[in-house]
Amino acid sequence: MQRCAALKPTLSRLGVYFFFAIVIGLGLLLSVVVIHSGHQVNAVIQPLVTQSMPTLRTISELKTEVTERQVILNQYFAYGLNHAQFRQKYQSNEHEMALLLQKTNPEWKLNQRYKTLMALNENAKLVSEQLEQIMTQEQPDLDEARAVLVENAIDTNEFLHQLDMSFVDASKAIEQAGQISLDEVSAMIRLVLAYSLAIVIIAILVAYYIYARQRAENRLAHAARHDRLTDLLNRSMFEADIAALKQKPHLGLLISIDRFQRVLGGLGYEAGDELILAVKARLLPIVQQLGGTLYRLEGTHFAAIFPIKNPQALHTVDQRLLHALNGAVMVSGHELFATLSIGGAMYPQDGSDAVTLIRNMDAALEQAQAQGGNAAQTYSQEMNARAVERLALEGELRHAVERNELRLYFQPQALLSNQQVIGVECLVRWQHQGQLVPPIEFIPLAEESGLIIPIGEWILRTACQQAKAWQVQGMPLVVAVNISARQFQHPNFLALLRQVLHETQVDPQYIELEITEGVVMQDADHTINLLHQLRALGLMLSIDDFGTGYSSLSYLKRFPLNKLKIDQSFIRNLESNNGDAAIVEAVIRLGHSLNLTVIAEGVETAEHVAILKALGCDELQGYYFSRPLPLADAQVFLQQRLQPVSIS
Repeated sequence: MQRCAALKPTLSRLGVYFFFAIVIGLGLLLSVVVIHSGHQVNAVIQPLVTQSMPTLRTISELKTEVTERQVILNQYFAYGLNHAQFRQKYQSNEHEMALLLQKTNPEWKLNQRYKTLMALNENAKLVSEQLEQIMTQEQPDLDEARAVLVENAIDTNEFLHQLDMSFVDASKAIEQAGQISLDEVSAMIRLVLAYSLAIVIIAILVAYYIYARQRAENRLAHAARHDRLTDLLNRSMFEADIAALKQKPHLGLLISIDRFQRVLGGLGYEAGDELILAVKARLLPIVQQLGGTLYRLEGTHFAAIFPIKNPQALHTVDQRLLHALNGAVMVSGHELFATLSIGGAMYPQDGSDAVTLIRNMDAALEQAQAQGGNAAQTYSQEMNARAVERLALEGELRHAVERNELRLYFQPQALLSNQQVIGVECLVRWQHQGQLVPPIEFIPLAEESGLIIPIGEWILRTACQQAKAWQVQGMPLVVAVNISARQFQHPNFLALLRQVLHETQVDPQYIELEITEGVVMQDADHTINLLHQLRALGLMLSIDDFGTGYSSLSYLKRFPLNKLKIDQSFIRNLESNNGDAAIVEAVIRLGHSLNLTVIAEGVETAEHVAILKALGCDELQGYYFSRPLPLADAQVFLQQRLQPVSIS
């Protein structure tokens, strides 16, 4: 059946060519008969042919151009032409049509058919403009476009019908002239000659039309099965191929390019397309070598199917695919190092239909991406359970603020030289269904879903209110608030701060904003401007988790900061790791050289305290001094520790 389907276009073309050959043969045969009729008949026929042919030629050329115009519109709709190619071809066609209509016989211009043709031609222009407007939209309405094409097809058929009628009129004119000027024999010869010429012209037009229509249909069929950018099989073919497996075991992979948005943001969409094509060029040979088929589903997602029965074979396959991008990829003159994330699932046990299989491959892909990318994961049923759990948790988190389920905990900070409390850091907790949910479980979810914006606003407002309350109580303490990346980059962040400071009437010198090193370096020039505006409000600024990211010293010295906070990962093994001690010492010296206060977080032992004192650190925060405390306990702790006590 597949061979028959493949041979059908070829047989169709051969049939057209055979018909074409017959028509040409008949025309030649009739021409030979006319030649043998004698020079006298030819002498009579020649003037009439010379006068009538321009009109007939114009009609035939018009039919060709009308047919070509319909083909151009169909190709544009089927994405066989891009917008620039469509404009070029259509304008050329329109120009040729105008020339042909202008150079027609003056007598024909007085004919009602000519006026009808002019009206149909003007309507065709309006239809093409309407189709162009639809197809240049960001989300083209294909149904509306099809309706436009149907209208154009009707007009084209009417145009061709009018031309056929005009052709008949011209033929009748030849016949009438022959009857007047020649005897019955000469008239018959002229009719035979006119008929032979008509057959040849019509055959050429029909053959060209059929061929052009077949090409357009083939392109439409190809576009329906293939991705426009990569020319790989698309999602519909992936689903069809899965359905055709008929329960035979296969391995399905969902492949995604890691951190693709950075390429779009930095280099633009054209560079993104180049990267997708480069990844396809790397993956396709490997997939084919392994006996698989590569598809492009959408965006950065590719899919592949392999005739593999053993799930353990996934490791071999995915390692080869992951290594496909080991070398650099050149995109728009830039050397990029891309990585992939892969989610695998077995057909039919992990999904007996394409929709289920894709969903489970996507669940595995999310697990691979959660590991930081450049990894592969095999689907397990627990993944869907975790995904459902995560969705439910996100739904509950959306109501956390309005239900008053969020709680602020306060971890005291102190001078390293004594136990004098100099401030606290605010840490959020979620009191959900009678349990205290730690930040590690819901903060990443809040960041991903965008809920960090309202949660961050609640934290900031509550922290300022509490700082104001302590000021009124005679305990003016610095209250440090962590600012997330999405908060810091939000266009209304500065306006929100001004509003909160005004509403709470807190002294801004006792509010410290903690911003991670990675956030401030994302757009250093914008960050410098924003930090200066924050300092102008009187706020304190510190870099949190310092040492875990990458800071350019040329920018760091331009940041209007007050404090560097050494990440606890360097403090944890301070007494046993000389490398960590060297990093901590370097950070302390760097901070002091920039006239910044240096605080160490994660201080848990007396050994940590002794080493940090020896290295010249200024402040400490950690379990050695105090755990994070709820408000009531923090209130008691602070009242007891207001007087400095030396640390031995």
